[in-house]
Amino acid sequence: MQFEDWEPIYEEILVEFGFFRDEDEEAARHLQSLLQDRKGGLSAEDLESILRGREVLVCGNAPSLSRDLDDILEESDIEEIAVIAADGATTALIEAGVLPDVIVTDLDGFLPDIIAANERGSAVVVHAHGDNMEALKEYVPRLTRVLGTTQAGPIEGISNFGGFSDGDRCVFLARNFGASKIRIIGFDYDDPDVTPVKKMKLKWARRLVAMALEDTSPFSVK
Repeated sequence: MQFEDWEPIYEEILVEFGFFRDEDEEAARHLQSLLQDRKGGLSAEDLESILRGREVLVCGNAPSLSRDLDDILEESDIEEIAVIAADGATTALIEAGVLPDVIVTDLDGFLPDIIAANERGSAVVVHAHGDNMEALKEYVPRLTRVLGTTQAGPIEGISNFGGFSDGDRCVFLARNFGASKIRIIGFDYDDPDVTPVKKMKLKWARRLVAMALEDTSPFSVK
């Protein structure tokens, strides 16, 4: 998704949640400084080599994830599938013996498992926004193979592939990098046991996942 297509959606999100664009932009610059001149980073081309032309399994962190994953493991060869974990879904995947190929996170999941998976080879797409600058400062230096993203305008070294929450960003990522098929598990848009803010985020996730899956725009990297 081109940023000019994403920007009106982003502006809707800012208004609905009371977020401030300048704080997201500050966080993006902060992440940029943390990743600048690091060796062993993760490039868009690296992500393309992981995802393009492959079946991709996007794993959200809803309570249904473990059951959904068991079904996948019974019917499919997981080694033939590229697995993207949305943040906290990393823990359930590790417990099931599945190492995610890619973890998409704004660093509010269970970080010991994300760090452990990264040490074993999982690529990590770290998202910067106005509420996680302290987490960026604490945890990004402990990660390798990192690519940074923002929900504001992309800047040098920091991309925007579309998406708002970790789960829908996973779907946009898979779509952007040319997955041949996208399967989604561990998503529950109607979970009643969440806070009002989380309900709003789930409403947006439903809309954005549908948008990502319907997107027919050419492959592009920002």
